[in-house]
Parts: sequence; structure tokens; C-alpha cells
Amino acid sequence: MPTVRGSELIESWAARRGLAFTLRPDEAWFRRWEPYDTIAPPSAYIRACTWMTNPGHVVLVEPWYADGDADPLERTLLGFASHPALRHRASMRVGEHFLTRVAFIESPPPPRVVLGDALWDAHVTTFAASTREAAAAFHPRLRKLLATRGFHGHLELRRGGLVVHCAGLRPAPEHYESLLGVVREIVSAAVL
Repeated sequence: MPTVRGSELIESWAARRGLAFTLRPDEAWFRRWEPYDTIAPPSAYIRACTWMTNPGHVVLVEPWYADGDADPLERTLLGFASHPALRHRASMRVGEHFLTRVAFIESPPPPRVVLGDALWDAHVTTFAASTREAAAAFHPRLRKLLATRGFHGHLELRRGGLVVHCAGLRPAPEHYESLLGVVREIVSAAVL
């Protein structure tokens, strides 16, 4: 992987916010979240910023979608959150983004479901083992938050955690800041 310029800006932002910064984070930690339901796995994860909270924590990271010395065509951020009160597994996406998973080699795609919420079902692609599980994961308070924010991207809820991709965010300090806020809001809304 080539040297990534601008890391000092993100490291400085993380220090000001009291977050730990790691240029080359532990790859194994991120790989345990894979396979994703809606997100293609990157070739590497770089520039992680970790915010510890009680309970759980939030990790913001840049997924690297290029091999060898090549630069990726697009760059973005992912947010991970661990929280013991997250109890359901379901995924959703709004839009088709460059990191949308299209190949299901190691695991079958999750079933697509509808919630019976006309606005949600018209704009969101939802995946879960059942409509009931999806409705429990994406309950009305969380759906309202995402609609109010005009959310575009991917959100995967897991038992004990979640993964967020917000379309349009790039690896810059102000976008790390935005993603931190989004992840914190989603966790607060998702926990009943």
C-alpha cells in the first residue's frame, strides 16, 4: 500500500478529540466483522481513530479499496460501534455505492425484506433473516433518525455492534468528525 498523505491531519484531529489514532490498525479486528451483508470487504484498513465509552467503543477507519501500490478510485470511511444493548441483526442501504457488495462467495446474501413502512420501503433496501427481525432492528425511532438525517449509505446492525458507511464522506478530519457524530446518534437511537 502506498504512503497515504494527510495522516498527520487526522492524527492531530484525533488527539484534539481525545481519540486514539493508529495509522495501520490491527487488521484481524476488522476482519472479524466480515463478511458484511451489504459492504464489499476492502483490501486493508488504515487510519483508525478509536473513541472509548462505557459501555462499548467507536472505531472510525478508512477502508482501502485497492491492491498493491495502486491508489483506490474512490475513498470513504467506515464507522464501527460496539455496544452490548444492540441485540438484533439486520442491514440496510440507501443507494448503490462503489463499496456495495455484489459478490457473495463466502456467504449467501441475506434475504431482502420489507417492513410495511411505505416511506422506508420506497427508499431503503433492507436485509434480515425475517421481517420481524428487521422491524425490531430498524424500529420507528431509528428509522425516524435516518430519515431526518437524509441518510445515504449502509448500516449493518449486529448483536453487540454495528457498521456504518455514510455516502460522501472522505478521509479528512471534518468527515471523521461527522462520522463520529452519526455513529453516536445511530447507537443512541438503535438501543432501546
